Amino acid sequence: MQFKAFEPGIENSGESLGAIVAGFKKFPTVAQKYLVKYGFLKPKQGLDDLDITVWYPEDAFLRAFEAITNEVGVNSVYGVGRQIPDTARFPPMTGILMALDSIDIAYHMNHRKNGKVMFDSQTGTMLEGIGHFVSKPVANENRSIMVCETPYPCDFERGLISAVANKLDPAARTAHDNSAPCRKNGADSCTYIVWW
Repeated sequence: MQFKAFEPGIENSGESLGAIVAGFKKFPTVAQKYLVKYGFLKPKQGLDDLDITVWYPEDAFLRAFEAITNEVGVNSVYGVGRQIPDTARFPPMTGILMALDSIDIAYHMNHRKNGKVMFDSQTGTMLEGIGHFVSKPVANENRSIMVCETPYPCDFERGLISAVANKLDPAARTAHDNSAPCRKNGADSCTYIVWW
């Protein structure tokens, strides 16, 4: 189910907040409103005061995404998701399949559990507690199925996956698999199809 943290005490990298700012670049006061309301900025602070070096509670991110979804709409959340590859930490990507696999690594690189980053690039160790983005390439086709079990909004994930795929192939397309379960309807995961 979207907007519900899997575990208490998880934190997000402040770098990810850049996606909200970029997603609302035509309406910066909207971004500021949500960043203040959910504690990322203090009242009277502007977007230039946003501290992206700080780790923030995942619950605040999820509450902000829920409010944006309900009050502004799913297209805005999709647009924020499309900004993530340009604002958050990502491992190097070469080739679209590697890029799709890298989403799960990047997802864990941008979260902390008990003060520890959830992916250690030196050892390859990944901590559990936030779910996963799993890419399943389809044999002999330029297509992959992405199954995502996270607390983040479905439309945000679709934007993120689409942006990552487009970085490696501008003609790549991403669609929600409407025949699969969806967190919007209370399921544990959402499924997306990526073609290139």
